[in-house]
Amino acid sequence: MSTKQCTVCNEAAAKYKCPKCRVGYCSVKCFKIHKTEPCMAMATTDSSSTAQNLQQSTPSANGGKELSTNAAQVNDDDEEEAKHRLTAEDLNKLDTSTRVKELLMNPETRALLEAVRKDPSPLEAIRALRQRSDFEELVQALISATGRVD
Repeated sequence: MSTKQCTVCNEAAAKYKCPKCRVGYCSVKCFKIHKTEPCMAMATTDSSSTAQNLQQSTPSANGGKELSTNAAQVNDDDEEEAKHRLTAEDLNKLDTSTRVKELLMNPETRALLEAVRKDPSPLEAIRALRQRSDFEELVQALISATGRVD
């Protein structure tokens, strides 16, 4: 899994993605800069149109730097990730799950989730943590609460 640069400041690794256009950014500050210009929601999964949407969403507040996007930079993982993205209904189910809330009250579980969030390869970190019974219990509670087995 490759780490992409923040498309706003071009200085740090992009840890987050805009929910509309999927442009990567590194911080709240860069997200706020990105939001100063309207971004285009990705209507298709076609790589060429995705690259075009990303170019159209170039924030002017990035010091005049233009986003260097092309079809090669559009990550195929984005399409796969979109299939697994939780819906508002899924999030509501998680919010009302007593078991998920119980497991998230454990400080050790919270520390594990924070470590995943900070890891440059979160999917690999999750795969490794699933060997732990306490983490796997959380995963199974999340799956059970949403009814999704993607």
